[in-house]
Amino acid sequence: MTGRPLTVAILGVLVAVGAWNLRPSPSPAKAQVAGRPPAGAGPRPAPLAAEGYIIELQTVRETVPSLGTLRPNESVTIVAESSRRVVAIHFEEGASVRKGDLLFKLDDAALRADLMRLEGRHGLAVATEARQADLMAQKLVSTQDYDRARSELQAIMGEIEVLKVQLAQTEIRAPFAGRVGLRRVSDGAYVNPNTVLTTLQDVSQLKLDFTLPERYSADVRKGQTFTFGVEGRPGAYTGRVAAVDPAVDPATRSVVVRGIVPNPGGALTAGASASVEFEVRSAEGILIPTRALVPSIKGHSVFVLRDGKAAEQEVRIGVRTSDQVQILSGLKKGDVLLTSNLLRLRAGIPVKLETRVD
Repeated sequence: MTGRPLTVAILGVLVAVGAWNLRPSPSPAKAQVAGRPPAGAGPRPAPLAAEGYIIELQTVRETVPSLGTLRPNESVTIVAESSRRVVAIHFEEGASVRKGDLLFKLDDAALRADLMRLEGRHGLAVATEARQADLMAQKLVSTQDYDRARSELQAIMGEIEVLKVQLAQTEIRAPFAGRVGLRRVSDGAYVNPNTVLTTLQDVSQLKLDFTLPERYSADVRKGQTFTFGVEGRPGAYTGRVAAVDPAVDPATRSVVVRGIVPNPGGALTAGASASVEFEVRSAEGILIPTRALVPSIKGHSVFVLRDGKAAEQEVRIGVRTSDQVQILSGLKKGDVLLTSNLLRLRAGIPVKLETRVD
């Protein structure tokens, strides 16, 4: 009688355990707590902040860089035309002179003595020629005697003209207005036509000679303007094309262009080098910052904003400068170009603009 109650108790436990195992498990949807995402689902990413702007058409200028040399508008080396001694110098080194100003005076004492002698002979020859003419009119002398007297007069007059030219050569004058250089001789120096006395340069305007590749020769026009800079002088200067060498240099396959540069006050120095930016053509097109360009497998691409998301757009580029690049195809007016956070941008990522685009 004592073993039966124990058996009944064990059976009751087994029935309770079996009933618990047969109860259905709760579904995942019911197990989810209200307001909490399912297991494995992350939060929606926040929009990526980026700068951008609406693309507008601009004037695209294609320029060609070149190096040139500034030259005087006119330049001459002053020398004597005959071998004589310098007796006076009439200018200050580096001073400005006018056309015709006396620069050097050479010794002319011997020439003036010869001129006085010839002038005396000239007076006698004039009187002789007149007397022979009267006698020939009276048929008292032959025509040959008169011709001899007239020839003597003409010879003396020719010698006088030669002496006057030689006397004029003793006065060395400025052939044009300009600035004289350093004098190379002193008073009393004996000079000849090979002796450099000084230099004279017209720097009221300068010439700028530079070269352009042969393929641009048809784009250069007389009167066309260009810009250039000079080492050590801030800012940019402007010149205009004066002439183009008609021949192409076979060694460099380039043409020489000569420009005229105003030089008020003599600010620019002849002989200085110049960095030229020559505009060969211009047209309306699209320019974007170089930093917005992304190298791609096919070439180049950019990121644009479409429906609030980043979209990668392939482009074809043209003229390129240090900070801008021309877009030949792939973009149009009105597109919104993204210009920052390019390393984090991916196609389809939501983007929040930091810069207004309207």
